[in-house]
Amino acid sequence: MSEQSCEISVAGIVQGIGYRPFVFNLAADLGIKGYVMNLGDAGVKIAAQGQKEILLKFIELLKEAKPKLSIYESFQIEWKELITNFTRFEIAKSSSSGKSTGFSYLPPDITICEKCVEEMESDDQRRKDYPFNSCVDCGPRYTVIEKLPYDRPNTVMEEFTFCHSCQQDYENSKDRRFHAQTTCCTECGPKYTLYSISKGIISFSNNGEMIKFVSQEIEKGKLVAIKGIGGTHLACSTTNDDTLLRLREAKGKRKFKPFAIMAKNIQAIDKFADMNSEEEKLLTSFRKPIVLLKKKIDYYLSDWVSPGLHNVGVMLPYAGIHFMILREMKEPTIVMTSANPSNYPMFIDNDEIMEKLAYVDYFLLHDRRIYQRNDDSVIRINKLGEHFSNKFIRRSRGWVPEPLISHIDVKNNTLLGIGAEMHLIPSLMKGTRIIPTQHIGTVTLLETYEYMIEAIEHLLKLYNSKIDAIAYDMHPQYLTSTSIDEILHHFDVEKHNAFQHHEAHIASVALEKKIQPEEEIIGIALDGTGYGRDGSIWGGEIFCGPITDLERVGQLEQFNLPGGDLATKYPLRSLLSLLSLNFKRDEIVDITADLVNTLPRGKEEVEFVLTQLEKNVFPIGFKTTSTGRFLDAVSTFLGICGEQTYEGEPAIRLEGYSLGGKTSGDPLGLEIPFKETKNGHEIQISQIFPQLIDLSKNISKEKLAYSTQQALGKAISDVVSSIADQRNISKILVSGGVCLNGIIIDEIVKSVETEKRKLLTNENISPGDGGVSVGQLYLLALSSYSNS
Repeated sequence: MSEQSCEISVAGIVQGIGYRPFVFNLAADLGIKGYVMNLGDAGVKIAAQGQKEILLKFIELLKEAKPKLSIYESFQIEWKELITNFTRFEIAKSSSSGKSTGFSYLPPDITICEKCVEEMESDDQRRKDYPFNSCVDCGPRYTVIEKLPYDRPNTVMEEFTFCHSCQQDYENSKDRRFHAQTTCCTECGPKYTLYSISKGIISFSNNGEMIKFVSQEIEKGKLVAIKGIGGTHLACSTTNDDTLLRLREAKGKRKFKPFAIMAKNIQAIDKFADMNSEEEKLLTSFRKPIVLLKKKIDYYLSDWVSPGLHNVGVMLPYAGIHFMILREMKEPTIVMTSANPSNYPMFIDNDEIMEKLAYVDYFLLHDRRIYQRNDDSVIRINKLGEHFSNKFIRRSRGWVPEPLISHIDVKNNTLLGIGAEMHLIPSLMKGTRIIPTQHIGTVTLLETYEYMIEAIEHLLKLYNSKIDAIAYDMHPQYLTSTSIDEILHHFDVEKHNAFQHHEAHIASVALEKKIQPEEEIIGIALDGTGYGRDGSIWGGEIFCGPITDLERVGQLEQFNLPGGDLATKYPLRSLLSLLSLNFKRDEIVDITADLVNTLPRGKEEVEFVLTQLEKNVFPIGFKTTSTGRFLDAVSTFLGICGEQTYEGEPAIRLEGYSLGGKTSGDPLGLEIPFKETKNGHEIQISQIFPQLIDLSKNISKEKLAYSTQQALGKAISDVVSSIADQRNISKILVSGGVCLNGIIIDEIVKSVETEKRKLLTNENISPGDGGVSVGQLYLLALSSYSNS
């Protein structure tokens, strides 16, 4: 029977996950000749020669038996005349000539697999206690790749020449390190070195002895800086109050901001936190994010891990070094918090680590370059109605650089969405694919701004692309906006558009849920800060219309922000403003008498703010409809949190505190009314305070807190339901940082959703400002580039 040939072009996640070795071994088993080749940013090409029946079987198995992490976006087969007579099947040298009209998939950094962990704990001389052990199924990817195609010379591993044994593993088609680009061992790979702040390098006979020493020192209360896959962590005990307070002081007076912790296994987590099946699934996935879990009643870790909160951020080991440290410890958990100060890029250079972290006791550093920083991802799972919903607080390691798939196509144009300013994650779009960068942080420092530019440049270099147009936030004072001319010049771009912050939030959901551009929707945007079209600070908005022409049809009641950012830092200022809408000056003084110590100047400051409020001296930029500032004010009124020491703290602590007052229904009968105004529906949030004052003598603060958030959710849903009924709208989109509040959003879901109406929110990107760039891209694409 004569042989035939075909050419198969595959796009999707097919590089960096052992796809070529899979194709090679499958072809060898079936006796097929030809080759498999990486095509730079265009996926993989397979040339196959054999009998037609065998080739059809080959194609079937390529689809059905592919590696577990691979995803096919396209799989095209072209039958050809037999021209080249192949004599064998091989992995051909990669080509960079393949071009696609979109970004190809690249795998994220992958948690070390069970087989590699088992080798680390075996008697294998080359891999016993070797923390960089990896294979085709696991190990770093994005953090080590310098350019495509994904081959060892294009990664930082080029600096580590194979020893003879690793070379054999790499070339052996039956070995799981066959063409695994990060293959290495104790003989030829990267190495860890332990430094003491006082004694310099500390020598050990082997890695096992070094890690045993480090583990013992952590349990004694020492601070250790550990360089990992995408940055540097600070590790210490989770039960030693003195050590945790020392760490808080050292990290720039980090008063109450929670620390993430790493637990040895699921059994260890179960002793201090509650988990549902979805949370456990995330914790044990190959992505290994930090997952926010509810503390058990008998939570035994130090209160200084996550002070004042109902939850704690937990992750499982994802690198070899983590498994080794926890294996040697009696304690089943350790703090693993980012070593960099807030809003500063992660430390990746050894000299910088030792200089900037001179307050630690030890440095556990390796000599493999981190080409791209990549912070740990953070996720919370909320129950919305009858289903669970992923809520990204930070989308980074484990996901980057996986693309989102859009339902609109910008063809060969490359668009950049910069984002806002806080929790920044820029995104690039080409064709139908959108690739968010890793988490950058809040861009208020030059170092973070430069990190943002470098992250964008890296993606452009990977995909050999040039930006055609840029979208950014219309806030006139964000560094990303004030520097737009410099950014345009840097990337040699002329076209640019500024978009309203909350409209971009809604657009991010529209893209994620594939809402058609002409479809009329209702959008709810709830957050702390966003520059409004009228120059005021928005943050509690209801929109209606098609995504490119949203009309603001509702908002929270507007109130003044005495001192601007000072009202965010000290929420009693916002509370005074809200109280002034219903109470006289002497009444407000009496109501807040027990709260004056939350302000730096106490009573004097209260009197000053009240005088300002009476004179109404506030320009438009100091007026707000912010949901976040309202929740902060409630938190202060109830005595839960009177000072913001990290972003969102008063509102976050309000939610946690209120869970103790959760009841069925709302027996307290709290209501937030709304009224019609010339600007649409106004939700009169100030009306909650007279009710709280009346009930506060007889009702617990927990119940008041819970019922207030329920009342807010109910008020928003009442307005939305009214608009939806009037205009016959079936899709309600909700976004913004307040979407992380499970009480409010669950109430909106329960009250809004019917058989005909569906509430949609972000699940694959953050509902907070980390997702704004995706919404900006959608709006930019629809304005100039779409072919939907």
